[in-house]
Amino acid sequence: PVIGYVFMPDQAADSVTVNAQLPVGSPLVETETVMNQLETIVKNEVRGYKRVIVTDGQRSVFGMGTASSSYKGTMQITLEDYKNRVDTADQIKTKLRAHFNDFPGVTFSFSDSQGMRMGSSSPIDILVKTQDLVKGKGIAEKIASLIKAQVPSATEPSVDLQDGLPQIELKLDRERIYSLGLNVYTIGQEIKAAVDGITATKYRVGGNDYDIIVILAEADRNELPALDHIFVVNPAGERISLSNVAHYEKNTGPIDIKRENQSRVIHITAGTVPGTPINVVEGKIRALIAQEIPAEDEVVIEYSGDYQQLMDYMVKFALIMLVAVFLVFGVMASQFESFRDPFIIIFTIPLSVIGIVLIYLMTRQVFNILTAVGLLVLVGVIVNNGIVLVDYTNLLRKRGLSLHDACVEAAGNRLRPILMTTLTTVLGLIPMAFFPGEGSELVAPIGKTVLGGLSFGTLMTLFLMPVIYYIFNRRSDERKAKAEARRERIAAGLSRKQAREAKQ
Repeated sequence: PVIGYVFMPDQAADSVTVNAQLPVGSPLVETETVMNQLETIVKNEVRGYKRVIVTDGQRSVFGMGTASSSYKGTMQITLEDYKNRVDTADQIKTKLRAHFNDFPGVTFSFSDSQGMRMGSSSPIDILVKTQDLVKGKGIAEKIASLIKAQVPSATEPSVDLQDGLPQIELKLDRERIYSLGLNVYTIGQEIKAAVDGITATKYRVGGNDYDIIVILAEADRNELPALDHIFVVNPAGERISLSNVAHYEKNTGPIDIKRENQSRVIHITAGTVPGTPINVVEGKIRALIAQEIPAEDEVVIEYSGDYQQLMDYMVKFALIMLVAVFLVFGVMASQFESFRDPFIIIFTIPLSVIGIVLIYLMTRQVFNILTAVGLLVLVGVIVNNGIVLVDYTNLLRKRGLSLHDACVEAAGNRLRPILMTTLTTVLGLIPMAFFPGEGSELVAPIGKTVLGGLSFGTLMTLFLMPVIYYIFNRRSDERKAKAEARRERIAAGLSRKQAREAKQ
């Protein structure tokens, strides 16, 4: 399509926040080096900013860093006031993206800097649902790689399932456990006692109870307990070493696991290039996934993000629009005491959509959720001119003018009042629709929608509505004329019959 869709128009942000993530476990020194280099790039290339705040590693409210966050860094660039701004937030992002490839192994992303984002958390959000995290992560990373390589209008694709924290799994040989008369619960309790300790008894003194915990010495707890030193007693009284039924495996595990509706979920998120229709980007990604990612029974791929949210809202707005049209129709029907005249006036609503499309084409803008808000406002405004024209046409017909003459006379006489009313509204909407300023991105779509729809709808009211009125009422007049002629013939027949009877 020539005109695409976005959920919300791009807004002029007051700051830009860049997130950098190095490989898990990277020391804080490496993170500081990357963030310092990025800060140097900002100072050399970005114009018109107030300050740059760099955070190396995630810190708590008390300023205490943690070892697990040493591989993350954040940079916040605060911009000047809107009237003094040189580089916009989008321009700064474009400049920084050009240097992201200079940092191999580092994943960069931009986060919303306004505290709240209208729409979903990310414009592009793909969900991979599976119980097998290894397979799910592989598919998610493949999707992210495909997006990065083949969809240039999508920016910073990333997978939220981070992999890299070292962990040790205790693998149990269940068949051997059961053959020796043991059970998994008993083995788990023995391992817990060796690592975390076990409450052996209580010590009471002065009315207070104290737990007596038996636990390995501190030196022994710094290393994994040797399985051949941990014994479990089976029902036969035999002491069996855990090394006979279990062994350790070292691997890496995810930092966190997200669940939605009791299902493990991996999110692939991405942004979009400013001004790019979300339906175009989403369509390319869906086609790419359908072509490159084979379907599997245990893996479900779903789509969220701005496009899905836009579709959900459009369904709601369609219902609201139908209710609005029905209410407007009901009010006009009660005033005209007719269903035909309100139906003629309602024709201006779909015709005004042509004007909306034209103004968006001329200004090279895309539709968004605020366009639907403007269309809802337009429903109550656009019918006013039609009401004036139809009501005056009906008045002229009551005064004895023919259908054709009434349509021509009404269009000519109502031309000046309709144009004056429309012109005052249109002139008042021009600043709202076209003048730049802080926050103008949120009101401009409403102004353009009402302005374009009202302007074109007014022309259609003046030139097309008299034609529609004539077509609808001509048939009605023809039926009335035939009925009148039939009554006259009947009356004439009765008169002749009465005359013959009088002569006889």
